[in-house]
Amino acid sequence: MKMEFIFDKEKMQNENYTEEECFQLIRDHFEKYQRTSKTLKEVEPGVYEGEEVDWEAFASAFVFPYSEWFLKVIKEWYWYVDEGMGDGEEKGDCLKSYYKVERLNRRT
Repeated sequence: MKMEFIFDKEKMQNENYTEEECFQLIRDHFEKYQRTSKTLKEVEPGVYEGEEVDWEAFASAFVFPYSEWFLKVIKEWYWYVDEGMGDGEEKGDCLKSYYKVERLNRRT
């Protein structure tokens, strides 16, 4: 399992954020789970890998769009999961999913 965050440099500049500040906010989230996980790690800036036991750490990252800063600066956000169907790791677009849910919620 893996999650990847890619920030938009122009948006960050317009919002007065640095890339390091954005990555640190993401790190702060995952570090809470790394205290008890032996498998969750940041493999490069903005990219986290873990195992099935780390599911909660990845799923709880879906609070980011509800923060004041995240949607203003994120460019791409992906979650890679092996669904166990023999197809290997599948890449899910978290931003696309978020906006789809938001559209559906506005209809109800």
